Amino acid sequence: MNKLFENHWFIKIISFFIALMLFLMVNQDNLNNQPTAVTPPMATSSYTLEDVQLTAYYDEDRFAITEISESVQVNLRGPQSIITLLQISRPSYEVFVDLTEREAGVHHVNIEHKGFPNELSVSIVPQFTRVVIQEKKTVSIPVEVDLVNQEEVAEGYSVGTPIVTPVNVEITAAEELIDQVAIAKAYVDVRDANETIEKAVPIKIYDHFGNELHLDVEPSVVDVKVPITSPFKTVPIKISREGTLPDGLSIDSIQYEPREVTIFGPQNVINDISLIEGIVLDLSTITENQTVQLDIPRPRGVERIEPNTVEVTIELTEEATRTIDDVPLEVTGISEGYEVEIVEPATELISVMIRGADELIERVTREELQAFIDVSQLTPGEHDIEIQIVGPQNMVFETEIPIATVVVREDEDE
Repeated sequence: MNKLFENHWFIKIISFFIALMLFLMVNQDNLNNQPTAVTPPMATSSYTLEDVQLTAYYDEDRFAITEISESVQVNLRGPQSIITLLQISRPSYEVFVDLTEREAGVHHVNIEHKGFPNELSVSIVPQFTRVVIQEKKTVSIPVEVDLVNQEEVAEGYSVGTPIVTPVNVEITAAEELIDQVAIAKAYVDVRDANETIEKAVPIKIYDHFGNELHLDVEPSVVDVKVPITSPFKTVPIKISREGTLPDGLSIDSIQYEPREVTIFGPQNVINDISLIEGIVLDLSTITENQTVQLDIPRPRGVERIEPNTVEVTIELTEEATRTIDDVPLEVTGISEGYEVEIVEPATELISVMIRGADELIERVTREELQAFIDVSQLTPGEHDIEIQIVGPQNMVFETEIPIATVVVREDEDE
């Protein structure tokens, strides 16, 4: 079939017959005027167009039409050739009422037409129609967000108060329709939600009985943000230090803010977290009084931390020294069934030198210092082990004898 239509002779022949048929139909009336012996007269014919849309012309900025016939029946009568041509060519015709000079109220108006061939007589059923015109009215009403499946949000999460932008929408319609408006709603489904929802949502208008009204709304779509909050917990933070200050300087004070943060995440994750660690202050970079901002690391499984940074203020002073004598040397970590003897220092008492701000070191007492050796990892025999000293913050502790000699043996009394 495609090859047949591609043949130019075939196309020329079909075109010729179509042109001939159109010529005969258009000139049928002229042929009818010839002597009856040559051409017989052509009878008139009727044709009906059902459900032809009725158009209304009116001031759409000021008025709204609340009642009018939606469609009419158009009866045509005239030469068969013209009716046939109309059926084939489908000309642009229109059936309408002209209300441009009419004010608000009830009107019975004549239905007009245009675009039909002049050779045809046109009758419209019904010939008149009742039209109700009302003044347009615009109201502004707030948008309510309706959360769907709110009880089915992800486990452990909670739904916050929705935020809608813009807060109000404008509805323009005939006054009697405006009086029916009760509420404007935007629906958001929060089923399985585990993070804040932000989306554009269409507006629906309802009357006082909950029936939806199909009216012009501006805007027809609003932006809605629904906060979805995960379980949270407040925990303290710990700042560790590394490096050393330049010679001759000591820490007078270190203050940081905040001291606690809020962590968000699944309940089973945050239940196991009691402290946020891993915040490191590098003392080697501190050369003067200053405030630094440090990032707070997010533990595995935690969704977010608020706030996620901490400001640390360091105040420095010139370094002073002080020595406290006769600090007891303790032994920790003795395994059951073993005993430990301190060989050196023989007295089990040591002197501790404190370096720091003069005002701070003068307040340190012997009871605030703890000198100890940890033998938890030692096997039986003699060992040299580092002496560790702890005391108040922002000071450095040293001893003249940094290494203790101990003997670990099995307890003979066991």
